[in-house]
Amino acid sequence: MNVGRFIFGIGGESLAVAQNTYAVAWFFGKELNLVFGLQLSIARLGSTVNLIVMGPVYEAVAKTKSGYECLGTALLIATCTCVFSLGCASILALLDIRRTKIIPVEPVKAGDEIKLSDALKFPFTLWLVFIICVAFYCAVFPFISLGKVFFISKYDFSPVTANSADR
Repeated sequence: MNVGRFIFGIGGESLAVAQNTYAVAWFFGKELNLVFGLQLSIARLGSTVNLIVMGPVYEAVAKTKSGYECLGTALLIATCTCVFSLGCASILALLDIRRTKIIPVEPVKAGDEIKLSDALKFPFTLWLVFIICVAFYCAVFPFISLGKVFFISKYDFSPVTANSADR
């Protein structure tokens, strides 16, 4: 499980960098802020849908198959969504190539040099936002991982009910 999380984490961060690169190339100003917010929201929504849907998919497959065949079929269904995502990313890459042919890319102008010490000049309210975000993720992600076991042991929920309560 930890190896899977490690591999997913590598892919997720790389995907975020690629998405941000496309977003910066296609959008400017206030539109860019909206796109960054939508990207993050849709990514979280996708994670939530995955957590909610994969359990019932496995249970549905388990009615016709058992053991490793059941797990393999459920993972094959999940793989199909990844292949669909790859297809969409390929279309986006083609559209981006077309955009660069139609709209020439302007060279990046040198701006102010960014130093790590500049972070000390951030306003106190921004530091509070950073702390709130870190505290939120530190509280939510362990609960997502351990919440199902908590609901089963503490409140005698069935695994399906505990999974729904946890998500």
